[in-house]
Amino acid sequence: MSLFPPPLAGALGAGGLIPFLATSAPVQLVLPFDALLKPLRSAIGRPSLNATELQVTYGCMILSFLGAPHWGWALSSTAAPRGVTAFRLIWGVTPALIAWPLASTPAPTSLDALSAGLGLAYAVDAAAWVAGQTPRCYLALRTPLTLVAILSLQSNRDRWRNKTVD
Repeated sequence: MSLFPPPLAGALGAGGLIPFLATSAPVQLVLPFDALLKPLRSAIGRPSLNATELQVTYGCMILSFLGAPHWGWALSSTAAPRGVTAFRLIWGVTPALIAWPLASTPAPTSLDALSAGLGLAYAVDAAAWVAGQTPRCYLALRTPLTLVAILSLQSNRDRWRNKTVD
């Protein structure tokens, strides 16, 4: 198998960065994101909804998703040692358990904790890749996606540094 991900996987991964990038601080400087949110705020009855909250919510969904490949690999491999399979099944649910409370945690704590969670998921995936327990192309896909996601989250950190968020 190639070191490069299939084109569709690369395209879908890149597309998955759109919500991170669209809600990042640099894009919010040029795109009137808060004005664009006005109809959504009215529709759902959340007058305080902001781009950072949407970014964190999306990031929590992505973090939860990152455990899923480990379940797939654990359930599809009968040759893996029992300890590897057990770790994969346990790790497979761990990102969702990390993300769950972060969806309700105010910024900047949510931005930092979510960035750390994405970093941890990447470290686990990198260790599995080094051990030969993932497809060869997996880390080539994950590396830029994780880097852009974390940088996008951290770009919003300064907005919230001195604010009290309810």
